[in-house]
Amino acid sequence: MSKAQQKAFKVDQQQLQAAKKIFSVQDTFNTELGEDQVLKDEGFKIQAFNNDFTYLQAHKAKFAATIKDKATLLDREVKAVALVKAATTGDPDQTKIDQARDAINAVGVKAFKDKYLPKLDDAIKNLPKDQQAEQAKKQAVAGDSQISASTRIYDKDGNEVSTYDKYGNQIDNSSATQTADKQAASGQSSSASTAQSQNSSQKAQPIASKVLGVSFISQEAAGAPEGCEAASALEALHYKGHAAGMSLASFLKTMPIAANGNPYQGFGGTPYAVVDGVYQSIFPSAFTPWVAGFGGASNISGSSLDGIIRQIAAGNPVVAWVTLNYQGPQWHRYDWGNGIDNAHVVTVDGYNGDSMHIVDPENGTYWISKSAFNAAYSYMKFAVAIS
Repeated sequence: MSKAQQKAFKVDQQQLQAAKKIFSVQDTFNTELGEDQVLKDEGFKIQAFNNDFTYLQAHKAKFAATIKDKATLLDREVKAVALVKAATTGDPDQTKIDQARDAINAVGVKAFKDKYLPKLDDAIKNLPKDQQAEQAKKQAVAGDSQISASTRIYDKDGNEVSTYDKYGNQIDNSSATQTADKQAASGQSSSASTAQSQNSSQKAQPIASKVLGVSFISQEAAGAPEGCEAASALEALHYKGHAAGMSLASFLKTMPIAANGNPYQGFGGTPYAVVDGVYQSIFPSAFTPWVAGFGGASNISGSSLDGIIRQIAAGNPVVAWVTLNYQGPQWHRYDWGNGIDNAHVVTVDGYNGDSMHIVDPENGTYWISKSAFNAAYSYMKFAVAIS
């Protein structure tokens, strides 16, 4: 066989192999995804499918591009189902529930969310009362589809903490701390509960000041004026020793994009240019599982300023959603809900008596007063701890 014949034979073999892969992935779509785009077989093993899709990306790039969204959807659903199973078996675990919820919301299919979010309810009911309250707040913040027009949050003593609308916007602020202070002032708190509270406070009390030393990454240098979420994530990941050597340009290529522009499902639009009418951001429900693919990431949305400080004291930088230059919010109504048009994302890596230390991918590193930071953070209370 001549070299030309050998080359032609090799090409024919590759074409045949590619044809088999195309048939395989198409058959998988037909058998595993229903008309409602929900996974049919919860026991489906996706590794062989992913191998076929990877082959097609290398040898049939144009075809692979046409099925990429559906392949990503299938992969996300399989992973989400596995996380739901982990969260709903054995002893109740808040971290597993958080991971399952984030994965479900990242899928972005209403029928899928309607099927699997309620499965977390029984697991949540088995959590301690105070953790149930945290879960209710996270459900509201994440925009879970089963949340009603408003969600009332109660602390472990049955006191109303606050109320959130279905978009996660706080509409009634009656904090548990204020309730406890009022009880103490009127003598309603028992000595036993007071002692317990003092002991708990002493255990959780962080040192007076700390700066982790997260390194600055410029979003502008990467040509990404809307890339603050990715830049902040990579800053924190690098500090924890994850995604080592990965540039922001490379990291941005891995960021999930929401085709419908819903930031709860992925990034809206492009990070490389300002697009009118599109909310160019990604929220913790989609941000957390993405970043978790490179290192530890926990959705701590709804945390107080003290909660953020405790994470930093434990050595974990926190990615926080604030407003640009800590100005008042510019709210705008979108198809998916209410958004702040002048939102910005930064890494929080330090604190002292009255200030927070910020690593800002747009403006560098600086100190900002706790009051100014907390005001800008409290509009959404979105935060993700990187570990």
